[in-house]
Amino acid sequence: MVKIFVFKVDSKNEGILVDKMSLLSLKEREKLSKYKYDKDRNLSLAGRLMLFCFAERFKDEKYGEVNFVNDLDEFCKENLSDLEIVYGEIGKGEVKDRDDLFFNISHSKEYCVLALSDEEVGVDIQEIKDIRADIAGRFFEKRDNDYIDSEEDKKRERFIEVWCAKESYAKLTGKGIGEGFSTFYENFDKMELFDSKSNELKGYLKRYEIDPDYVCFAASRNQRF
Repeated sequence: MVKIFVFKVDSKNEGILVDKMSLLSLKEREKLSKYKYDKDRNLSLAGRLMLFCFAERFKDEKYGEVNFVNDLDEFCKENLSDLEIVYGEIGKGEVKDRDDLFFNISHSKEYCVLALSDEEVGVDIQEIKDIRADIAGRFFEKRDNDYIDSEEDKKRERFIEVWCAKESYAKLTGKGIGEGFSTFYENFDKMELFDSKSNELKGYLKRYEIDPDYVCFAASRNQRF
């Protein structure tokens, strides 16, 4: 089971959002204070608040596959979860002493997305924007580039689609970009990921429609969405 929670940070809610920081533990507030830019801090803050608000309740039937959190007061209607988050060597967060609760957070420009699951999960959101022409050739596998180049009028979106899918898997494994984006490729018809050399199945993908100007994917090793 994977459920997605989405919060859009804008000029109307930033101040109220910052006021909610006091709901978090000292450890979490200290982590947020390390951000250089307010925008990045506020996006990360939204992710932490959603995590502690919904972690123990996301399996409730009232929450669908994708949930847009529009009411800031929802963050404090109930006590926030008493969870301890620990971090791996490259910074991936995990819930301490829990094998039934997993999360991953991503943000891009104005959106923050939280994935909650009963299995390991990775999530990524990317704004669709112009990219350097040489990046795909440097980072991607040939089948990725063939997919991107197959429709000229969709090259920009397809590049972001491939990048976002790869980021979601790299965040699932906890290896980040060190995963080596050319070591695996995607089959978007089947929503599956494969090893570039052995063609072994590595995981599954799910695309979520958050905003027409963004691409969002979640990745899982074992469960087909």
